[in-house]
Amino acid sequence: MAEASANKGRLIDKPILPTLLHLAWPIVTAQFLQLFYNLADTFWVGQLGSGPLAAISVSFPLVFLVLSLAGGFAIAGVALVSQYTGAEEGEDANRAAGQVIAFSVALSLIFSTLGLIFGKELLVLIGAGPDIIDEAWAFFRVITAGIPLIFVFFVFAAVLQGLGDTITPMKLRVGSVLFNIILDPFLIFGWWIFPDLGVAGAAYATVISRLGATAIGIYLMFTGWRGLKLSLSHFKPDFRFIPRIVRIGIPAAVGTSSLAVAMTFMTSIVAGFGTNPLAAFGVGNRILAFIRMPSMGVGRATGILVGQHLGADQRAHAGRTAWTGAGVILVFMFALALLFLFVAPHLMRVFSDDPEVIQIGTTYLRIGGFAYMFLSVQQVLGGALEGAGRTMEKAFFLILNLWFFQVPLAYLFAYVLEWGLNGIWLGILLAKIGGVTAILTWFSRGTWKQKLIEEKTGS
Repeated sequence: MAEASANKGRLIDKPILPTLLHLAWPIVTAQFLQLFYNLADTFWVGQLGSGPLAAISVSFPLVFLVLSLAGGFAIAGVALVSQYTGAEEGEDANRAAGQVIAFSVALSLIFSTLGLIFGKELLVLIGAGPDIIDEAWAFFRVITAGIPLIFVFFVFAAVLQGLGDTITPMKLRVGSVLFNIILDPFLIFGWWIFPDLGVAGAAYATVISRLGATAIGIYLMFTGWRGLKLSLSHFKPDFRFIPRIVRIGIPAAVGTSSLAVAMTFMTSIVAGFGTNPLAAFGVGNRILAFIRMPSMGVGRATGILVGQHLGADQRAHAGRTAWTGAGVILVFMFALALLFLFVAPHLMRVFSDDPEVIQIGTTYLRIGGFAYMFLSVQQVLGGALEGAGRTMEKAFFLILNLWFFQVPLAYLFAYVLEWGLNGIWLGILLAKIGGVTAILTWFSRGTWKQKLIEEKTGS
């Protein structure tokens, strides 16, 4: 029964482009909805003034760091489950899912605890001054405390995606996001019978709204939804799977956490120019995160298909899938970057009425739109590497982009050459061009197309 159920998720006998788009649109939609958590917080907190807005801006990179350290192991779920599904090994797909979930949740508990212990000192280190540190810490500690519970849903969604079901996670996020948007003002401003919690209210609304989706995810995992039929025995440590999870998950966690740390450094670089630039940078990042969603969704969809093709020993199809995804996203993101030239100031006015914040953010968005066009191609090819289990290579190119190009160039242009904020934006653009050039050169060699599961591990 497990074999038959899992095999329903096989997608590799269908045309590449329609299948890729069919997989991608729910992932893209879910990613957009995910951002509504942050954007709803940003909108409502922005009504409190530039100070509270800067407080959540400076805390966001650390929140992302705590989440991404454990989140990298969800990628192991996509790689293993998709390849076992392609190889028609349904029971092993279920067992791999259980092992990834148990392993990832245990790690998230550790990382969340470390964030609660050292978070306030780190916020001060990256630029939270006396005027915003209390509010930044209030927001950060609530989000961080809720990460172990929230993370169950993230891994559950990744496992379902590996099975080829991208719609169920999207539906769960719809309800969660709507509840978050409704709850935000009640907890931030103390509407009706609720307490006036200020910045912390935004964090409480985010955590509470995600718990419902988590509870439903736990229920579905044990009821055989879409071929995912777990029992308690699947969570018992199984050393046939754990070494593979570690081998895939550690580089993925290092790569995603390096992004979070780089965001922290970039925030610190911008913070040197004052509160308004910091507020503009935070708002700009949340808007730019919106245009990253299509590439993240197409990248995950590409990884699912690549994993299933490699699991079925279809290497040529895996390669065609990767290049198709990269081409589709490049065309889409170029059109979006052109649009940002015209709509950037209007987007900034949604989140702030401060003229300086709007002006700084507009310039950042116009340059950032083209920077993220190049980044989108790297993200899709990185998704293909995740599906192949080649997370070490993906992490290398991500670190190259961020730490050899972006952070040094931004600091050089802003402070050494004294080009100010525009130097930071230029550094980001040049870094993305360098990053995509590097991964394109290596990826075209095709040496990444190796099967992760060499033999059937089930009996």
